[in-house]
Amino acid sequence: MLAMKPWLSAGVTAMLFILSACGSTAAPTAAPTASTGAAASASPAAVTPASAAPAAAKTLVAKTTKGDVTIPAEPKRVVAAYYHGTLAALGMNPIGASKEWWMGSPFLKEQEAKMEDIGSPASVEKVASMNPDLIVINGFAEENYDKLSKIAPTVFIPYNAYKNVREEVKLLGDTFGRQKEAEQWLAKYEQKAKESREKIKGAVKEGETAVIINVREKKISFLGDNYGRGGEVIYNMLKLKAPDFVQKEAIDSGKQLVEFSMEMLSQYANVDHIFICMNEGTTEAQVKEILESPIWKTLPAVKNNKVHMLDYKTFLHYDPISILGQADLITDMLVKSAK
Repeated sequence: MLAMKPWLSAGVTAMLFILSACGSTAAPTAAPTASTGAAASASPAAVTPASAAPAAAKTLVAKTTKGDVTIPAEPKRVVAAYYHGTLAALGMNPIGASKEWWMGSPFLKEQEAKMEDIGSPASVEKVASMNPDLIVINGFAEENYDKLSKIAPTVFIPYNAYKNVREEVKLLGDTFGRQKEAEQWLAKYEQKAKESREKIKGAVKEGETAVIINVREKKISFLGDNYGRGGEVIYNMLKLKAPDFVQKEAIDSGKQLVEFSMEMLSQYANVDHIFICMNEGTTEAQVKEILESPIWKTLPAVKNNKVHMLDYKTFLHYDPISILGQADLITDMLVKSAK
């Protein structure tokens, strides 16, 4: 939940269903079951431990838009061209991920320290050299799906197969037989959201509004709830209200990012709280141009000291682990602004 969540081509859809590897005819929505291959026909008395054949590795079958994929139920060497933070949240710590594009969350330092860089975009040769037993990708590596699938079972999960980090966790949990871990994270999410809303009660009144303004070089945009930069925390966990324009144009539309001009600030940023996000390459001069503009100084949030700066590296990422960490930081920002 999602580095910045990148955009993929519209229209790509997918639903992943887990079937048992032993050829079950259960409905696609059934929970995944494990298979151990052919069972030994000899009775325990007839086969001594020394001569018994080792049990076949348990597998699951994922039905995807690329076809049925048999995957290990307990993979040991997962390489993730995307979703490495979500897999880590499910207890499937990848051994490889794309460093430049998706790694770098301060909340994933411990997990990422054990991951090798596979390149950005992912290098097929590098992935092959790591001898993975499972590869997980999204659209950014889709063009190499055939090559990757020859290295190890490869599961393709399109970006738009889910709407938010909660759906993402549930989807991957179902896909990889990690429903228990997914439910545990969802419970943590709800508990963190409840605790955070309780903490800001004295600082934020029910129904207060907020916008997230993204500054990228000379372009400024409103962000929705599923584009990283704190959107999931601000709008869905803490329940600050998006103004009608942002709700309609950025969130409900699915665009998540809508560019606007400085002249539109007074019309669309007339809210209780403003969160500003900078990007790599954004200069102090560009931010200063906004903060010192006559229009900016007239905004209620500016007058009331309710402007909050979101550091790029800290708030860019929106994987499950990072979001829970961001919730604490944003909660503290709101509490301190009320003092």
